[in-house]
Amino acid sequence: MAQSYEITDIGVLPGGSYSFGYAINDSGQVAGYGNTASTNHAFSWASGSLTDIGTLGGQANSGASGINNAGVIVASGDQRSFTFQNGLRTELAGLPSATFANANGINNAGQIVGNSGSNAGSQAVVWNDGIIQPLGVLAPGGTSVAIDINDAGFVVGTSTSSSFRTRAVAWGTSGIVDLGVLPGKTESGAIGVNNAGQIVGYSGAANIDQAVTWNNGVISLLAPITGGRGGRAYDINEAGQIVGYSDVIGNFKATLWNNGTSYNLTDLLVNGDGWTLSQAIDINEVGQITGNGFINGALHAFVLTPVPEPELGLLFLAGVGVVVAAARRGKVSAPRRGVPSLPCP
Repeated sequence: MAQSYEITDIGVLPGGSYSFGYAINDSGQVAGYGNTASTNHAFSWASGSLTDIGTLGGQANSGASGINNAGVIVASGDQRSFTFQNGLRTELAGLPSATFANANGINNAGQIVGNSGSNAGSQAVVWNDGIIQPLGVLAPGGTSVAIDINDAGFVVGTSTSSSFRTRAVAWGTSGIVDLGVLPGKTESGAIGVNNAGQIVGYSGAANIDQAVTWNNGVISLLAPITGGRGGRAYDINEAGQIVGYSDVIGNFKATLWNNGTSYNLTDLLVNGDGWTLSQAIDINEVGQITGNGFINGALHAFVLTPVPEPELGLLFLAGVGVVVAAARRGKVSAPRRGVPSLPCP
């Protein structure tokens, strides 16, 4: 039986008409961006409250792409990047002589990844305590971008090969590694990694991508939903649940891959009237998902929250009934300090 979800509309910023959810932490806080009356601004969202993060001084635009469990958000805009926490923006310095710095992801240790450079070239970087370090490229003269980092500091992203093809790569203790492509494909990209080192992304050719995963260096296809011709995988949690999209004749359908099966997330909504979900971009450790979709024709960010299985709910209620009945017979003592009691039915 497929998991079902309740959808929450994140909404839009004041004066805006669209929003995108890019990252969600284990507390359900979301980072993303949306438009205002005239520009795009990064936002944070938590418990129904949407906050405009704004921009660094002199910037017109910003967009948030990562958030960790401490609530630290990373954002970029107009070629500059910054962190945001407790109302404070702190700029992330680029490489020497660089004209831009982009931040893409952050782990729970506060390490941040992205890329920095100029029109002459750029490469993947990591910031440790605000100090930037280049990560390198596959081939001389090539470029690279770091997209995600796990809590052990293992980094994934893309780099151009000697034949100027985009290739999925990982940076670890042994340096940069080319993760390869699906048979018959020419390009690939690594987008997400969990703490077990499982990597997700895409491999493609001729403008058609296929969602893939890498386990112990072995690439495997993630089949799209029925009717799909391809797609991309964006993130994977510790349980191995993967989110992304399936390409159904040019239309993106937000997709969950779980235990080898692909699901159209729109079909799993219990309160989805008016919604068509386009992309599922991030998933946390309790199974909540953020991304973007259309609600009555308007493009909005969302949060999906798993709905408890009905049989589990019945078992829980049955358990409460047993406790209540026993209490009435004087067979249950008051809870000890530090031991939670069952909620009232």
